[in-house]
Amino acid sequence: MFEAGFFGTRAPLYMDVVGVYFMLLPFLMALSIFFAVKGNISAHLKSQLIVFSVTMLMVVVFEVGMRISGGFLEYMKSSSISLTFMSIFLLIHILIALATVLVWGYSLISSIKTYRSVGMGREYKKRHKKMGRYIFLGLIITVFMGAYIYYALFIA
Repeated sequence: MFEAGFFGTRAPLYMDVVGVYFMLLPFLMALSIFFAVKGNISAHLKSQLIVFSVTMLMVVVFEVGMRISGGFLEYMKSSSISLTFMSIFLLIHILIALATVLVWGYSLISSIKTYRSVGMGREYKKRHKKMGRYIFLGLIITVFMGAYIYYALFIA
């Protein structure tokens, strides 16, 4: 898990595995959204549950790996980028990622409850679609920021 990763950078294996997953995440979300657009709500719901669960698992792998390996400050020792800049950038990244995951989790739970009790009414669909756009945007921003953090810690 902590041996050299497969990208040929200073990153450990766990970081490369997590990085690949997060690079694929927008495409997995797009596929799930495609199910909804085509009216296959069951496939949309199942895919969202799977993608959300795997995402949470990847976050746990990332967090455990970071804690065991010494964390952000340990990796920053090898970086040529300013610690102050990266600390602020990391804080913003974490806030956007946390907000996105909380909204995503809320959307999943409320959608399941609504779908089971009264079905998806027009107003709910409209609100759900708007929330989905914010979630997707938050994921895209988080992925790009995460890619820059990877660059800063393991390449620069």
